[in-house]
Amino acid sequence: MDGIDTQLIENLILPPSGTLLLGLLGLLLWWSAFGRKLVVFALLLQLLLSLPITAELLFNHLQQYPSLNRQQLAENQASAIVVLGAGRYREAPEYASDTASMRHLSRLRYAARIARQTGLPVIPSGGKPDGTGVAEAVIAEQVLNRDFGISVQHLDKRSKNTWENARYIARLLDRLEIESVILVTDAAHMARALYALQRHGVDAIAAPTNFEYHQSARRPLHERLIPSAAAVMNISFGLHELLGRFWYSLK
Repeated sequence: MDGIDTQLIENLILPPSGTLLLGLLGLLLWWSAFGRKLVVFALLLQLLLSLPITAELLFNHLQQYPSLNRQQLAENQASAIVVLGAGRYREAPEYASDTASMRHLSRLRYAARIARQTGLPVIPSGGKPDGTGVAEAVIAEQVLNRDFGISVQHLDKRSKNTWENARYIARLLDRLEIESVILVTDAAHMARALYALQRHGVDAIAAPTNFEYHQSARRPLHERLIPSAAAVMNISFGLHELLGRFWYSLK
């Protein structure tokens, strides 16, 4: 099964598509008590998966690694910084080409910051998940050079998912005789990415970015109980991570 098919199946399972399909099935069976109960269940489930407090609880579980502090940076034994891709902003009118997505750009900005603090080289990783356009690693190389003044000497432009990120990065590091790296990715994605790298024999130091809901406790409870589109998107991303962790545990 290729990446596009996998993504299609995932999109159909995760909210909001999954709950909508569940509700549709209930409507088709409306004549039965089971069908009516299924519609009510789908509505309640979608409500639950639209609440900021649900997203907060989910991300508190996913974001297991704290931010990297100055002492850890000063004492680290890494020889390079690996930054994972996170999608493209397709055919950006203002750039007249594909460029990094907002999530990808945040990772690159943090990788560039660490590079300036440590003097370590940056290795972007990311191919063409859908098989089209420019590889995410190539886009990362362009952004790092043009926008952050960071030159890139090595990159992985073949990987289509996190597991392949780990596989191809491990091969590249072995060729470069690099034993330890600093890994930059989203805080919610870090545990899965580290697991994949470790399974491929890579020693990595977590440098998470894009923390979500780390200040949610300061918001009034009633605001955290009002459904929002942002919560729906974040919960879908969080459930994607949980599915990914489960899938990797079977490998």
